[in-house]
Amino acid sequence: MFVYAIRSSFIVAIAAASCVRNHCHFGGTCISLQNDSSEFVCKCTTGWDGRLCTTPFRYIGCFQDTTARIMNVRLPDSNSNSPLECAARCHGYAYSGTQVGTACYCGDCLNSTSMPDVECNMACPGDSSKNCGGKWRMSVYSKRAR
Repeated sequence: MFVYAIRSSFIVAIAAASCVRNHCHFGGTCISLQNDSSEFVCKCTTGWDGRLCTTPFRYIGCFQDTTARIMNVRLPDSNSNSPLECAARCHGYAYSGTQVGTACYCGDCLNSTSMPDVECNMACPGDSSKNCGGKWRMSVYSKRAR
């Protein structure tokens, strides 16, 4: 069973279980919250995400976008956009991309010029610790395991 709690202005999935048995997959680390052994979060290893580290997910890089668009599906803008939210919304596609903070794109192929990561410098409204692209710059993520 999972409950959701707000921690420092973001929502995390908290499992109603303990870290006695590590519920996190693919090398994830179980972390108990606030001296309460019944609540935990998973810190995932590179390439994995989700509440139990079971979602293949990795950053590919910052890419230049054009009016022709490097990904052909644009979803409605989201004021809670983040790399993980966009990837979840792009269910069924190989790639997801965030741009200008609130934009989320999906696609199955990637054909664009790679740019320096510092050019994808707009903070994500749903996770300010992550960047969500920039003007004509897309932060691209793969949803495939390595």
